[in-house]
Amino acid sequence: MLFVALAADGRTVSLAGAERWEREGLMRLKRQEPFFCPACRQEVVLRSGRYRLPHFAHRKGAACPVEHEPESERHLTGKRDLFAWLIRQGMEAKLEPYLPAIKQRPDVLFRHGPHLYALEYQCSTIDESLFRERNDGYRLLGIRPLWVLGAHHLRRSPKYSGEVQLSRFQWLFAHRVPHSVVPHIWYYSPETKRFIHLVRPLPLSVQRTLAVVDSVPLSSISFPDWMASCPLPLPPAFWERWLERKKQWRRTFPLYPNQTVRRICADFYQTGIVPPLFPTEAGWPLPRGYLWETAPFIWQTYVLLFLLGKTDRPMTASSLFQWLDEKIRTGRLAPRRLPLVGRDTHREAVGEYLHWLSLLGYLHREEGGRLHLVKPLSFPATVDEVIRQDAALLEQIRQTPALSCYCSALEFGRVEKMSRKQEKMNEMVNNNSCMMICKEER
Repeated sequence: MLFVALAADGRTVSLAGAERWEREGLMRLKRQEPFFCPACRQEVVLRSGRYRLPHFAHRKGAACPVEHEPESERHLTGKRDLFAWLIRQGMEAKLEPYLPAIKQRPDVLFRHGPHLYALEYQCSTIDESLFRERNDGYRLLGIRPLWVLGAHHLRRSPKYSGEVQLSRFQWLFAHRVPHSVVPHIWYYSPETKRFIHLVRPLPLSVQRTLAVVDSVPLSSISFPDWMASCPLPLPPAFWERWLERKKQWRRTFPLYPNQTVRRICADFYQTGIVPPLFPTEAGWPLPRGYLWETAPFIWQTYVLLFLLGKTDRPMTASSLFQWLDEKIRTGRLAPRRLPLVGRDTHREAVGEYLHWLSLLGYLHREEGGRLHLVKPLSFPATVDEVIRQDAALLEQIRQTPALSCYCSALEFGRVEKMSRKQEKMNEMVNNNSCMMICKEER
């Protein structure tokens, strides 16, 4: 479905706002002449009705190479709203322009300052390969792609407002603003005329994540403010909620085993760890923890297994990453690949975790780059005992001055200047593309 078509003489005809026209005007236009798709040049028909927006549509059976997915009334309304929002701000904007060089048709193409942007309002689910192809196509032309999801994709927990369910498809839309480690996802609801802003996702599992979710009326935010949106801090109840999830991990993880869970449990048992009693030092949130699909307590326990010398490998960062890569290849661990986030990978999250352990006094870097545990880890005997230890470690985190940078990056998204100690830890992993949480964004 299109708002824009070509007349027989090549003129552009737009139906944006045509729902306000007199019905006779629409009928006269419909009878006037044939219309054609700007991309495939096949004939399209003008359709309208009492409960649907006027639009052009290809005839049944026609195949347009630009139309990768069916359009809905929600999508039509949403892209019309976003186009009108930009026009009201004096933007030079075009609705549904066809770009023959890449055979793509963004919902809105507009210029702001020196930059040209393609705004895509994505309502239907598409394959990751198609998403990357379209995103890369815009970048090939020097156009900055901006992606907004339909608000119907957002699924909130009925029990806890700060917990949401994010599919792999939704994670594709996560992006960051400069000088922040915090990812954002924007949604738009044409029914309520509001943007929904999801920020600071801290994953609990492949799909479940804690996050801050806010909404703002379309009419009350400008494009510059939308682009520079400041991430909201985590709510005060965040840490208590995180501890509650750790309890659930301990009580339910081995109960519903699939093949991957059975392999992970076998690895833990082989090293003397009962899965529900994984070390207290594993399973903590990190600013870049979203770069892992695997639950935090699993991948962090694997890091601790390596540091405990359970792998017969040299205790270096390089060997650690090689060992984790093997776990990825065998399906035990899964990194999250985010095309809009930049060059950061799961290794940055591992680097943050190593740094976090060093700030708590567990980890030391020796001469030659070797890693050495200098403080024993906690191996409780019962679930009740480990739950008490989790709460005690949280209190230690809050009371440790050296962790103020960690807490600031996690709770407020701030990236502060590194201390000398942090620089030394960064040197340990820098050759492995591993950045610390306090390193300023490039």
